[in-house]
Formats: sequence, structure tokens, C-alpha cells
Amino acid sequence: MSTLDFHTHLGTSIFGYGQTLEALLERMDRLEIAQAVVIPVQPLDYHLSPENDAVAMAVLQAPQRLIGFARVDPRQGEEAEMELERCIRHLGFKGLFLHPWEETCPINSAPVQALMSVVKRLKIPVMISGGHVRVSMASQIADLASAFPEITFIATSGGQINISGVALSEATQMLKENPNVYLETSGIYREDFIEDLVPQIGIERLLFGSNSPEFSQELEVLRPRMAHLSPSERNAILGENARRLLGFH
Repeated sequence: MSTLDFHTHLGTSIFGYGQTLEALLERMDRLEIAQAVVIPVQPLDYHLSPENDAVAMAVLQAPQRLIGFARVDPRQGEEAEMELERCIRHLGFKGLFLHPWEETCPINSAPVQALMSVVKRLKIPVMISGGHVRVSMASQIADLASAFPEITFIATSGGQINISGVALSEATQMLKENPNVYLETSGIYREDFIEDLVPQIGIERLLFGSNSPEFSQELEVLRPRMAHLSPSERNAILGENARRLLGFH
């Protein structure tokens, strides 16, 4: 089963990191990553529409390898709703990415909940940058997921960042109580966290993602590849689950 990276970014972020399409594809070739979900960064001018257009152009250049996800700022209300509609219906994107920390908008806040009405109508998954204090902790993602059980959510970085203490228990509880929440693996430095989740929630909701270029794609792909899992479980995390979620098979 070929590898699919569920979390990469294109462009130059307001925080200084970035990558080009050429750099991403070269690295994917080298690491034997067949496909990737590509997402806009938060640019210096905070205008996400041109970044969505740039990602769409990248997908057109490598349509067999890249899957576009839209990015909007929920605080912009109707403007965000219209941009999401445009990205899905006209640019061909397959999902929505929200970064509550960079948009300074808690994931369980009213603007996000209002945006979910469009998400429901479009029948797309929502990926959330998880683990940010006060805006996207696992308990907050759980609030949103329980309010919208018909929507599929993907929590990045294991749904939390510390991978210890209360944050760890909240992430596990979020997954147990909300079957519509998937988990993406970027930044999960504890190998046992991934391994221990399999008997608790099953393999079907775990997705490999690197959060490249903010995180090292070279390192992140080793997490599922080196985890103590069966070949079928490893294949599920590295691509099968993602393709099923996206409706590719």
C-alpha cells in the first residue's frame, strides 16, 4: 500500500517556514510518499483566498499526487462560508483545514459552529490543528465533534501536544466518546501512544500526517513505519484509512 501524507502545507507562512511544490514533490519521491493532502499556510497579509488559489494550481500540476484542502478564517462569517463553497465546488478541494491558534478562534466557538452548517451541506471532512491551549485542546475538539456527529473531524498532533498527563487522557477520551474523530500523527514523539491506541479505538481512525514543512517529513514518516504494528495495521495508518475517508476506494 502506497503512503499518503494527510497533512502538508504549501507557501510561505507568516511564521517564516514554507515550501514550494517542487521541494515537496522531490521529498515525497525520496521518501516514497505517493500522495499528500496540501493545505495553505497563513500568509503575512492574512488573506487566505489567494493561498487557496495557489494550492489549487499546485494540485493541477500534480493531480495524481496532491489532494487540496481549503483554509478559511471562521471569524469572517459569511465571507468564510462563501470561500469554503468556492474551494469545494469550483477548485475541487476535498476538505477543510482550521488552525484555531493562527486564526485565534477557539474550535468550539460560535463562528466555527456556524461554519459547520456549510460543512454539513458539502459533506466534507474537517482537519483541525490540535493541542493548542485554550483554542483546540482535545476537550474542545470533543465539544465540536459531539455537537456535529455527522461530520468527520481529524485532530492533528494526536489531538494534543504534550502527550502526557491530562492532555493525554483528554485525547484518549475524545476518541473513545466520539467515533467521528480521526487522529493524525504529526509530532507524536511517543511511539507507545500510537501503539496503545490501536487496541483502545481500533486502527481505522489513525492517519499518517507530517505537518511538513513545519515538522520534518523525513522524521514524521518514520513514526508509523517504525511503530510496533502488524503490516496490515501499518498499511492502514500510512494510506488505506486516508483513502477510505476521502472516498478513493
